[in-house]
Amino acid sequence: MNTKPSFFSELRRRNVFRVALTYTVVAWLMVEIASVLLPLVDAPESLITAFVVLLALGFAVALFISWAFEMTPEGLKRTQDLSADEVIPYWSRRKFATFIIGVAGTAFCLSAYHLLFPAPARNVSQSEPLSISQSSPSPSEKPSDVEQLLRDLDAQWAKAAAAKDVAQTIAHYSDDAIVLPPNATSAATKEAIRNVWKDMFASPSLVISWQPTRVQVGKSGEMAWVRGTYELTMNDASGKPIDDRGKYLEVWEKQTDGNWKCAADMWNSDLAASASGPPEKK
Repeated sequence: MNTKPSFFSELRRRNVFRVALTYTVVAWLMVEIASVLLPLVDAPESLITAFVVLLALGFAVALFISWAFEMTPEGLKRTQDLSADEVIPYWSRRKFATFIIGVAGTAFCLSAYHLLFPAPARNVSQSEPLSISQSSPSPSEKPSDVEQLLRDLDAQWAKAAAAKDVAQTIAHYSDDAIVLPPNATSAATKEAIRNVWKDMFASPSLVISWQPTRVQVGKSGEMAWVRGTYELTMNDASGKPIDDRGKYLEVWEKQTDGNWKCAADMWNSDLAASASGPPEKK
């Protein structure tokens, strides 16, 4: 008669099933804890993915150890090296079941909490003292969401310029922005940019508007450009009214605080130099 135990019975004898079940419920609990705690410290989602991958690899290691080794009062020993009278500590079925149910129940509660009370979207506060309504898309959102955001920001910008609000107008520029007006020197500081707009708004008859025609977001999601058309009416130095129209190009960059600011701004008239008058924004 063949007295060699079957593979299934050998798995049971070496507690492989118990180890597999224990590892599974403990790993489940650890994943749920990580999914709740890591977002609180702004950890990237890739960190949770890497954690799950490590747990999956650890599962195979745990099964191998449970097959090849036994825990004894002297520590781990290879199963094949154990003597027949070796004392091997183990939990009773009741203690084991209590542990599994307790851990699984805790993991289930955390999972239910995570589903019923998802983490709210984080609102990034604006570092500028002036408030510019802006809700930056998260990294998981599509380029079309960023495109709509930039269109909305450009509309807010045009509205501030139409109201001749210098402070709100220059608040859309980044700290290292540069403005390149036609037939004039570039403005590479906030003060120089302020003066460009301040001089423009000094004209009491100024009427200015612009609108984007295309928004292109870079593959990195950190930079984009906006192009469009502008129209303005103002008086020249002699008091003669001037009607101008043209095109503009803006380069936008996502800042460290998550908000978008214009880093480069340029425009020029569609009219001949003699007809377009002094160079003005959009």
